[in-house]
This record gives sequence, structure tokens and C-alpha cells, in this order.
Amino acid sequence: MEKLKKTIRKHSTANEKTARERILLAAREVFSSYSFKTASTRMIAKQAGVEHPMIHYYFGSKEKLFYAMAEAIYNETIPAQESWYEGLDTMSFKEGFSLFIDRMLDYTMDKPDALRIAALNAVNIGNIEEIPGYRFIIMSMAAMRRGMEEKLTLQGSSREIEMFIYCFYSLMISLVGARSCQAQILNMNPLEEQYRTWVKDASMTLFFPWFKKILVGQ
Repeated sequence: MEKLKKTIRKHSTANEKTARERILLAAREVFSSYSFKTASTRMIAKQAGVEHPMIHYYFGSKEKLFYAMAEAIYNETIPAQESWYEGLDTMSFKEGFSLFIDRMLDYTMDKPDALRIAALNAVNIGNIEEIPGYRFIIMSMAAMRRGMEEKLTLQGSSREIEMFIYCFYSLMISLVGARSCQAQILNMNPLEEQYRTWVKDASMTLFFPWFKKILVGQ
């Protein structure tokens, strides 16, 4: 009997974990298509294939679910973001920045959720605190700066480094997070190599001179 109880508890725990993971995945899918204010927990429950009360059982509210989803995406993204700087210090400025852009685009074009969710919610914010978990965008920018400072020898001023990261990140939110719109404006397919190449060329043109200036401090 005791063994049976342990087995039941084990299956119950596994089922709860599976249900929670399904809800988080569904939240990511829904919030990647709808803004926080537009999406509903009923939409997420339907996408996850669970009863609506399960959302509140596991997460308590839409706000807490969005925060948990944003935190999960942040925790996935940071290790990848840190790897984008590996080996750049052994290359020429242009080769290094080109590789950085390639690595960044390889990741974000394949996993655009973070930038897409940021783009969807940017226009809906009155007060930034209205979007739970939006602090992870700021934290991602801080992590990008930390990675640059740890892996590269920066000579630019603190203000210039901050401005570079903010402008770069904001443009990626637009070009990658809202790529369906941006690519169509350019008469391109957002999922094809032509658009990725355009984004890289634009990034090199706009940001490489600035990147070089930050490194040499002139």
C-alpha cells in the first residue's frame, strides 16, 4: 500500500510539472502573438490544453504568469548572449563585430520570442511597470554591457557604451522582434536569408564604426 501511495505521488508530481511546463510554453506562444493587455488566461489555457482554473492554480494571475515566462526566457537567453563574445578579442575589430552579429542573428532569428514579445508590448506601455517582467529587458541590456566589459577592453565613456547598447538592442527589437512587418516593407520574406543578410549589413553599417570607437576610445 505504501509503495502504491509513493507511486501515485510520483505520478502526481510529474503530471503537475508537465501541466506547468505546458502552461509556460503556451504562454510564450500566446504572448508572442498578442500583447500582455490583449492576451487572456483563457487563450493560454486553451493553447495549453488545460482547464482555465489551472492557470490560476499554478501561477495565481496573468501578471505572475507573464513574469514567470519572461524570467524563463531571460534565463535561457543570457548564457547564449554571453557566448557571442567568445574569441572576439583575438580578431580584428571588423571580423570580431561581424562574428558577433552573426552569432546574435543565428540565435535571435531562430528564437525570436524575447524580442518579439518586447516589440509587441512596447507600444502598449504607459508606465513600464504596467508590463510585469519588463525589467528583464533592462536586465538583458545590462548583461550585454557586462559581457562586453568582461570579454573586451572598452575605452569609450560609460555614457557612450550605454547609448550604443540601448540603440543596438532597440533596433534588434524592431528588425528581429517585428521582422514580419519590417521585411514586408522591404518586399522580403522575413524567414529567408535575404532578410537576415539585410539586417546584418544594416547592423554593420550603423554600428561597426560606433563599436570601433568604443574599443579604441576615440
